[in-house]
Amino acid sequence: MKLINLFFLFLIVSLTAFPQSDPNAKKILDKLSEKNKSYKTIELEFTFTVENKEQKINETTKGVLKLKDDKYRVTMKEQEIFCNGKKIYTYSKETNEAQVIAVDELEADAITPKNMFTIYENNFKSRVKETIKEDGRTITVIDLYPTNPKEKDYSIVRLFVDAEKDQVLRANVLAKNGSLYVYKIDKITPNKELNDALFEFDKSKYPGVTVIE
Repeated sequence: MKLINLFFLFLIVSLTAFPQSDPNAKKILDKLSEKNKSYKTIELEFTFTVENKEQKINETTKGVLKLKDDKYRVTMKEQEIFCNGKKIYTYSKETNEAQVIAVDELEADAITPKNMFTIYENNFKSRVKETIKEDGRTITVIDLYPTNPKEKDYSIVRLFVDAEKDQVLRANVLAKNGSLYVYKIDKITPNKELNDALFEFDKSKYPGVTVIE
């Protein structure tokens, strides 16, 4: 599962509401959707962990996502992703290469911030699993299921929501290969001034970079 696609899957299930849901889950997710759609920009700091006991994998990395309209930028230890609304540049620090693809060339069901508020309409259903106490907060646990599970490489997404604050705290994504992907939102800063230049890949800042189109 590509990291960027999985990350945007998390954003979709974190920031949107779902059809074919039980009433309690839908009510909570509708409130999340309304709140996040009201933001002009979003800066999100996150921690990403992947675990696979059979393969003895346990890795954690931190990152920052910045969103503005159909533009976005993701910064992580190993890679950076820039989208200026027309092209997407995925830069690998290890290889000093930038893969480029036009937004128009993406597959129809590709997960991106541009369609994150609409792609869910036919792809998920949800239900409240339980309510738990965690660090003095009441957390609602919501399970999300793809409506076409055979076409996906994950089986379930589990959200941990502070319903009183309309805030997603983390999400667990269980992949069919046995891996567990855990996304924890460390901080959200809405409506921060974000200059459009942030979303442009500037070759001059990456000496010797090879751009592959």
